[in-house]
Amino acid sequence: MEAVKEESTKLVRAVGFGGLVAMCINAVVGSGVFLLPSESYRLLGPFSLWAPLLFAVPVFILVLCFAEASSHFTEPGGAYLYARTAFGDFVGFETGWMNWIARLTSLASLSNGFVVSLAFLWPELGKGAARQSIIIGTLLILGAIHFVGVRYGAASIYVFTIGKIVPLVSFIVVALIAFRHNPIPASLTLPPSGTNWSDAALFMLFAYAGFENMGVPAGEYRNPRRDLPRALLAATLAIAAIYVLAQLGAMATIPDLSQSSTPIADAAKSLVGPAGALVVTIGALLSMAGTNSGTVLEGSRMLYALSLDRRMGPISYVHPKFRTPSVAIVIHVGVAMALALAGSFAKLALLSAVARLATYLFSAAAVPRLRKLNEGFRTPGLIIPILGVAASLLICVSLNKEKLLAGLYAMIAGGVVYAVSRRRQA
Repeated sequence: MEAVKEESTKLVRAVGFGGLVAMCINAVVGSGVFLLPSESYRLLGPFSLWAPLLFAVPVFILVLCFAEASSHFTEPGGAYLYARTAFGDFVGFETGWMNWIARLTSLASLSNGFVVSLAFLWPELGKGAARQSIIIGTLLILGAIHFVGVRYGAASIYVFTIGKIVPLVSFIVVALIAFRHNPIPASLTLPPSGTNWSDAALFMLFAYAGFENMGVPAGEYRNPRRDLPRALLAATLAIAAIYVLAQLGAMATIPDLSQSSTPIADAAKSLVGPAGALVVTIGALLSMAGTNSGTVLEGSRMLYALSLDRRMGPISYVHPKFRTPSVAIVIHVGVAMALALAGSFAKLALLSAVARLATYLFSAAAVPRLRKLNEGFRTPGLIIPILGVAASLLICVSLNKEKLLAGLYAMIAGGVVYAVSRRRQA
């Protein structure tokens, strides 16, 4: 723990409350609102209108757990630090490892999503060498921005957040004013038997995911114990409202979203013509670029935090000029690039959601033990952490064999890395 505190002093505390709210909105909104409405419709049909609201309830319970856990720390590490403090080094490492895997697959998934949205404007860019070049180029640019300093990385996130929210809110307003089709009556019927609720839960979990990583770069926040819990709660409420209204707007414009791979852009085109589709597509591109920028920040800091006090080579190196974990940034971006080139948006999104479950489970379970550290943000009694653990376990037991094995293999790999990189000091 002392090494974590010592190393975090090399970083620059540059992000305040307003920046944290923007970063949280950026981290989550880009993860799903422009592409996942059609995926949820394919899984749940007209009932998918209520999916953003239905799944916001367990998400908000988990957000409360993370808000409380984050109020006890000023060091980087997030869920890794919470689990390590509560349950010891091995559980902490596995939690951090799975969090990093989730960040890798999320970055790779949304890099593919970026190409899908770009191909809406220029279809030839979605295939072959053009696709590969776009994935490589965008990741290299984001990696370079974060390499040269957290202030530049944070600034890019603020710009991307504004760029995504303005066209998205504009679409919602126009779609709800036009309200061409009322999707509410059809949505009141439950999906038929045989509906894949597990995949629906994972997709919506992916859509809301990102908040759990806000504590990872805590060493670069001005006052994380005070600002981070408030920012998490404020941003999550705003995000839930945006998701519900965007789903309603899309379904009110296009009754059958299952036929669209770019639902918001197609709805905007239907409402105001090609200009509307262009504006929304630009917003989607900025959205995913912004989320990827945040993922480069959070994922590289998680890898950096895992390397402290361990035999993991130069990963804990902090650049003397830029004061960023430069080696961790290079590794994180490089591995994500390989995954993005080999995978697709939907498959990588599901893998990212599976990997996140360990983060949710152990962070929620850690809350009661963390209360002994100091006074911080408090939820009443034990009801919230109990519900957080229950929600995480419920999703885990609903996974099919393939997804369970994927999560198990990732945890075994983490155990091997842990054994090789045992802490240098007892």
